Amino acid sequence: MTGINDLNSDYQNQHHESLFEHLNGRIKSQDSMKQKCQKKNLPLTPYSALRENRDSIGIRIVCNFIDDIYTCINSLKQMSDIQIIKKKDYITNAKANGYRSYHLILAKTVEKLDVDGTLVFLWRVT
Repeated sequence: MTGINDLNSDYQNQHHESLFEHLNGRIKSQDSMKQKCQKKNLPLTPYSALRENRDSIGIRIVCNFIDDIYTCINSLKQMSDIQIIKKKDYITNAKANGYRSYHLILAKTVEKLDVDGTLVFLWRVT
């Protein structure tokens, strides 16, 4: 989340306003990951929990205005260590119940050992 906070700071320095108002993160609990694997009929392995489920780590970015959401997304696209894997635009295409949001699945390169013991790997964020 540091890189995204830095993105907000850089934006504030250039535009004298925040790109977003709040940034929260969470790591799914072991029990929650187990339930998700079972729901998707995946084996109960670290690989399934961390690679096949795409929400082991989640962040929420809250913007004041709808236009800020798209500015934020464009800024995320410019980050060299982040790749957008999938997007769901519930702002343009609101759900029937009126729910409006923008969901991204991102891949981010980090320098840590992953579940396979690989030094550099991608983790996914929604």
